[in-house]
Amino acid sequence: MFTPHQSAYFANWLTQTGKVENRVSRAMASARVDMNPHQIEAARFALKSPLEKGVLLADEVGLGKTIEASLVMAQKWAEGKRNILLVVPASLRKQWSQELQDKFELPSIIIDSKVAAALKKEGIHNPFSHECKIVICSYEYVARQKEKVQLVDWH
Repeated sequence: MFTPHQSAYFANWLTQTGKVENRVSRAMASARVDMNPHQIEAARFALKSPLEKGVLLADEVGLGKTIEASLVMAQKWAEGKRNILLVVPASLRKQWSQELQDKFELPSIIIDSKVAAALKKEGIHNPFSHECKIVICSYEYVARQKEKVQLVDWH
């Protein structure tokens, strides 16, 4: 069931009939995670930000930046904007992939040099070109592959 805050949010959304681009609602409806009001507000801020290149989600440790960022990615995914790149510390790649799948039903692929080599054997020369999965990689790998990263029109 929904929390009182989530119920209020959905009630507000229902009053906005005809607005196809209702940000966060689709992502929230399918998420398997208890969200706090500040996480929803942070995701809404990120999605409506006048900064076309994105926003920085930063707060105290343990307040749910993973959920905030995942809500943003889930909303973009629901809108069909599927060129999504997630750059994280190498030690967190599998955790992010698992949480995106378990909590938001978002498919992902972890790209590293081994995966890139396997994809190249399959005829895929740019391992970052994946419109059917969120691309997850480490800071170090992106830095080494920046030319290939820049070839993709990221959402």
